[in-house]
Amino acid sequence: MASSSPVMTITEGTRVATTLAAWGRAIDRSVSARSAEAAARLVEVILGQLPRHLPTYVRVLHLCWNEQAWNAGEEWGRRLLQADPGNAMAWRALAQAAEDENRRAEANIIWRRAFEMSPYDPDIRAGLSRTSLDPHTALEYNLAGLAAIYMRGLRWQQAADSYRRLAQADRRRVDFQVSLAVALWQSGQTGEAYTLARHLVDHHPHLLMAWRTLAETGDENDQALAESPIATMDPDGEYAATVWGIGSQDSTATVLLTPEEVDLLQYKLPDTIA
Repeated sequence: MASSSPVMTITEGTRVATTLAAWGRAIDRSVSARSAEAAARLVEVILGQLPRHLPTYVRVLHLCWNEQAWNAGEEWGRRLLQADPGNAMAWRALAQAAEDENRRAEANIIWRRAFEMSPYDPDIRAGLSRTSLDPHTALEYNLAGLAAIYMRGLRWQQAADSYRRLAQADRRRVDFQVSLAVALWQSGQTGEAYTLARHLVDHHPHLLMAWRTLAETGDENDQALAESPIATMDPDGEYAATVWGIGSQDSTATVLLTPEEVDLLQYKLPDTIA
């Protein structure tokens, strides 16, 4: 079990090592308390050190959704999609922004994309129904939706079979290719997973799970190549564990900050929420 103290004993000059997990918990508390100011201050600290930290992007999207900050949510959603083009929360943010601007047809297309990634999400289902000309058939599953269910259920072979068909049918969908690479890796088809992951990182160098797949299926040179992009996007494995259900978070991973920045962890949230 992780230590209850967010501050480690290691210091380097005026810098203090604190766990990334402690910062994540602090941001989560602020978001849950709908304290946008506190959350923003904490987010600013982490992104100042790790500007491509994907778990923080996810937390910002939660905050934007709670605050109904649709334009900001769209911006952060696009950032997240560069690293994970199949992230349902990011697509949800884009869809809601389009709907808020009365771009109903565009919103429906994006809601459909989100639905393919997360068919059970109630907000996504509501958005898709709301913008569809035929709400009764809008929520019917297609192969992409079934593939997402297989992935979420860790049914890797079935996911691999489904995403292979999807990727072959539409080679423009990088999200299908990433999901296929991950499913192949997890189902033990490491040779095919490696080949696809190598192709993906060569053409799309910001894809977190392509780098993870490459590191896990490749040799020492591949692992060394993947080390830096993984460290910039998901250094403690939180994103892979919470979004993809792969591996576990390293609760001891740290970030070096100033004492003044560390003091922000002690910020007291309001006792009651309106």
